[in-house]
Amino acid sequence: MIDRLSICLVARSPFLGGAEVACERLAVGLQQAGHTVVLLTGFDNDVAARYRAAGIDCRVFDTPLRDKWKLPRYLLARHRLRKFFRSWRPDIVHSNDLPTHQVVSSAAKGLGIPRICHHRFLYDCPAIDWMNRTGAECHVFVSKYLQDTLRAASPRLAAEPACVLYDGLPLPELPTEDERRAARVRLGLPQNKTVVLYAGQIVERKGVSDLLQAWAQLAPDVAAGAELVVVGDDIQNAGAYRVAMEQLAAQLGITPRFVGFRKDVPDWLTAAHIATVPSRVEPLGNATLEAMAYGLPVIGGDTGGIPEMVVEGQTGLLVFPGDPADLASALEQLIRNRQLQEHFGSAGRIRCENEFSVERHTAAAMRAYSQVAAPPDIKRDELKQDVPC
Repeated sequence: MIDRLSICLVARSPFLGGAEVACERLAVGLQQAGHTVVLLTGFDNDVAARYRAAGIDCRVFDTPLRDKWKLPRYLLARHRLRKFFRSWRPDIVHSNDLPTHQVVSSAAKGLGIPRICHHRFLYDCPAIDWMNRTGAECHVFVSKYLQDTLRAASPRLAAEPACVLYDGLPLPELPTEDERRAARVRLGLPQNKTVVLYAGQIVERKGVSDLLQAWAQLAPDVAAGAELVVVGDDIQNAGAYRVAMEQLAAQLGITPRFVGFRKDVPDWLTAAHIATVPSRVEPLGNATLEAMAYGLPVIGGDTGGIPEMVVEGQTGLLVFPGDPADLASALEQLIRNRQLQEHFGSAGRIRCENEFSVERHTAAAMRAYSQVAAPPDIKRDELKQDVPC
């Protein structure tokens, strides 16, 4: 494996989501491992400020999708990226997602710089082939589910080298019971109830409506002894879906605590007893990993990459996606059994340490890089001629 690399990460990052958090963690992990990292982002926004606050060399470059109606903008952005790559000549160019990859791959094509495309979202074959039209030396997928699904959809993608690269996260100190009680005091949560937490984007595919309907189906004694907390918002649509979910809760006659987008998510994870990730579609899901890292049992949708994190009956419970009755049954089982909560939570933390730490993620990324990167002593003074797209 190559000891030290110069790595250019590129992430459009129009708003803060799981992909942006994962990119930040990888950048920091690579830097801590001794590699040189520059992160190019498409917007000079709060996400860029967050990257810089994390100690990342973050620079703004336009990264538009190719659009025949706005082709001059795309071509100018590609030219500027290509000029930067030719000037710096990194060992690796790593696009954080498939939309970002489109212009990045085209800009780096023919320069002798290996291109990595990170796949985080589901697309159909025409979209995959359109955004992957200039290919990559390696494709990495956040879950085996996503790898199998996208490669089955696109024979062109299936013909290119690929591997699974699970996201990782820095593992916090496991909170003590005193720290958990103190967090509940700070957040105004009851000490005599089981706190069930949903933390993530409030969008349709995350199954928040299923969670609310499941809560309305809980046995009265279970509901009386538990409190549902919903942390997050519909950032992309200015809170529209979150407002719709608050209205749904009122119609169902339940009173979950919606607290909106928060920067103190670790406090809510510390305060909670159970985490729920009732997604209908989920390539992987940082919320699941974060809950496991804090020693929480997870109730997750049996879909996408969630079963690759949550082991049924060992670290949590899996439910049929889009089935509020099944979700209600799982909630009742865990809310009634504090010993089972602790057992699942402890096992989930151990699994997170063994499989999903940022150190393990960084090492896996380096293995992918080493398969395509030229050794540092091979210079690129004689770059290949530009190859037209």
